[in-house]
Amino acid sequence: MHEESVILLREALGWRLPPVRWPKVAEAVESMASAADPATVLGYLELAGHTRIVTRVEIDADGPASEPVEMPGELRERVNELIHRLESPHGDG
Repeated sequence: MHEESVILLREALGWRLPPVRWPKVAEAVESMASAADPATVLGYLELAGHTRIVTRVEIDADGPASEPVEMPGELRERVNELIHRLESPHGDG
């Protein structure tokens, strides 16, 4: 089991991010899913998603600040699949 990866993925399920940030999180999740060792791309998910210190307001293409939203359903399913795979005894789901 890849404990750090599972912990971060579980945390990500509760993230609320501006809509423009979710595609980067999805890319990071896909990188983790395809990596031989998901822990090697763990930092990418951390950078793509949640930040502990907000230094500026996220701005979307139209200019106004975007309200944070929950993880999109399709991405939520993918994250849950990856968590299940990582928690399985052989790491293969």
